[in-house]
Amino acid sequence: MLSLGSAPRPYFTAPADAAAAGTDRRRLLLITYSFPPDQAVGALRWQKLAGFAAERGWGLDVVALDPAQLASVDQTRLAELPADTRVYGVPHAELLVLRLQRLARAVYRRFKPRPPQAGVGASVRREALAGPARGVGGLLRAYRAWARYASYLRWAHDAADVATRLYDPAVHAAVVTSGPPHQAHEAGVIVASRTGLPLVIDLRDPWSLFHRFDADVASPKALDLAEQYERRAVSAASLVVLNTEPLLQAMRAKYPEAGPRMIAAPNGADDEVLPPPRFGHRFTLAFAGTIYVDRDPRPLLRAARRVIDELQLTPADFGIDFIGHVEGYGGVPIPDMAREEGVGDFVTVGGPRPRRAALEFLAGAQMLVSLPQDGTMQIPAKIYEYLNFPAWLLVFAEPESAPDLLLRGTAADVLPLGDEARTAAVIRARYLQYRNGERPRAVNADGRFSRRNQATLLLDAIERCAGGGAATPARRPALPRATASTPT
Repeated sequence: MLSLGSAPRPYFTAPADAAAAGTDRRRLLLITYSFPPDQAVGALRWQKLAGFAAERGWGLDVVALDPAQLASVDQTRLAELPADTRVYGVPHAELLVLRLQRLARAVYRRFKPRPPQAGVGASVRREALAGPARGVGGLLRAYRAWARYASYLRWAHDAADVATRLYDPAVHAAVVTSGPPHQAHEAGVIVASRTGLPLVIDLRDPWSLFHRFDADVASPKALDLAEQYERRAVSAASLVVLNTEPLLQAMRAKYPEAGPRMIAAPNGADDEVLPPPRFGHRFTLAFAGTIYVDRDPRPLLRAARRVIDELQLTPADFGIDFIGHVEGYGGVPIPDMAREEGVGDFVTVGGPRPRRAALEFLAGAQMLVSLPQDGTMQIPAKIYEYLNFPAWLLVFAEPESAPDLLLRGTAADVLPLGDEARTAAVIRARYLQYRNGERPRAVNADGRFSRRNQATLLLDAIERCAGGGAATPARRPALPRATASTPT
């Protein structure tokens, strides 16, 4: 066993129950940037999977971002972790070049301030990244893409060192990585190489196939780095887990030699006790999450205006409520946008809330909304969260996209992007149903979308990789060499 120093100390250990006490349970090494108490939606997948793993006798040692560096925390999420789960924090040490760059920006803005921008920053579609970087702007974007990758790779190397120090051949049976950020998979490649553990990479979103890149790093270099490290991780993995069936098919087409080692394991809806629904006079549309660069709420607001005008509704009758990272879209704050569209008095906006408070918010709505996204291979996590609520679902997605395929045959209303007339017709019909005394039924009332089903598929596959027991070295293809360096 390779040792890089004394064993690290966890920042959280779930109290062991009587069944787990004094036993040497099989354990998984999980490396993921996002994990409780992180409030980010990316932390939820393995928080929930941990419980299903524990039911099978698996313990979990998690290496994640140091919670002292989290932008928002929800300590209640830690309380849901199964007995004897241990979580270790790894600080994300900012690169010197990035610290200097951030300092220079702060000084520049002090003397030449810019108006604040609402919402998530601009992005560039993947198809626009073909060809070499050109001009000063192109070179700067390539540099920033390299610097961002290098920064997360540095965290990945530190996380790999911690995981290696945790490794115990008597109990650890596999190393699992979950991203984005997908640099976490490089940590798994390193740990698997050092220990002989089989590697399982879990892609919650596309990596090189992602449909958009942040505008400040949008360059062929960003795509090259994603391609390089994705290929390296896929080559090293005993199991590649994709989050949707369309992404599985795309990855099998890209890596046919790895196709037999790939599965799709979507998130699924959680079996949990929800707050009771509230059916008051006001018919409420609700959105909880993040308004990304491709999720324009204007078509929804314009459709709502049609219904309001046609039925002569007041804010006491009808409204749209947003919570989360919903400051704005395209530089325009949501309240300003609502006023521009003539629905300012019908719209409320709130910030992120702890999970239980967010569930209370959703329980008060009669229609839950998933805003447009122009990527076809992802399913917004909020859709699975919505499925258990007795509410009508309004989902904007292209035909044949992952959300469309998921919800076919259900009562959910899945509409193409920007079709204001059809959106207005659906909202009007549901509003009138509600006024006539009808009450919605949860789309997952029959349990068909349960996360337990997907967890069974995923954990069955992991156990096959791990040989059903203690860790044994796995035979893996030789790794392609990584050519990008990680600066200090």
